[in-house]
Amino acid sequence: LPDGTAVDNSVYLNGKKIMEAGEEYTKHMRQYPVIFLSLKSAKQPSYDIAYEKIKESVTNEFIRHRYVLEGDALLPLQKERYNLFMEQKARLPEYATSLLFLSDCLVQYHKQKAVILIDEYDVPLENAYFEGFYDKMVSFIRSLFESVLKTNKNLGFAVITGCLRISRESIFTGLNNLNVVSVLDNSYSEYFGFVQEETDKMLSFYDIEDRRGEVKGWYNCYLFGNTYVYNTW
Repeated sequence: LPDGTAVDNSVYLNGKKIMEAGEEYTKHMRQYPVIFLSLKSAKQPSYDIAYEKIKESVTNEFIRHRYVLEGDALLPLQKERYNLFMEQKARLPEYATSLLFLSDCLVQYHKQKAVILIDEYDVPLENAYFEGFYDKMVSFIRSLFESVLKTNKNLGFAVITGCLRISRESIFTGLNNLNVVSVLDNSYSEYFGFVQEETDKMLSFYDIEDRRGEVKGWYNCYLFGNTYVYNTW
C-alpha cells in the first residue's frame, strides 16, 4: 500500500501448486520490496517524448514507494533527492541512476534487498531504431540498467522481459550472471498459454467439446521449447 503496509495477496495462490511447495517457497512471501518498471509507453516518435515517458514511469514508482520518506530511515539529503524524482525535477544524469537510488532507499527502509521487475525493456530500443534515434536511447537505457543491475549491492534479483533476446542487445554487455530464457527453452514452456489438457478441461466445462477442432485452428499455433500451447494473443 502507499503507506508501506504489506498486503497479503496469498488468497490468489490458494489451491495452486506453489502453495504445496512448502515453507522453502512460502517463507519468501511478502518479504521483499519490489520495483516494477514497464517501458511500453516509450514507443514515441522522438527521443525527447520517449525520454519523458520513461521519466513518468520512474516517477510513478517513486510515488508508489513514498512511504520511505516517513521516519528517519533516509537522511535529509536523500529525502530531498527523492522529492526531486517525485516532482520530475531531477536531471538526466540523475534519472540514469534513478533505479539504483530507489533500491538503496527501499533497502534502508525495509532492511531487505530489493526485487526489480522490468517489463518490455526492448520497446524504447526497437522504436528508437526505426525512428532514427537509437544511439541516444541505447546510451540512456544502458546507464539506467547497468547502474541498478550490475554492481548494485541492494539487488536481490531481477527479472527482465521483452521480445528481443537480451544477449543480443549491447546494453547488457556489461552485466554478469544473466540467465536468458527464450522461446526455444523448455524451462517455462508450458506457462506461456494453455496446454492441450487444460484446454480440453475448459471446453468440457463450457460444454463445447465439439468445437475442439475449431479452437485448435484458432489458437494452437505457438511452440515454446517442445511444448505446443494455446494462446489467444
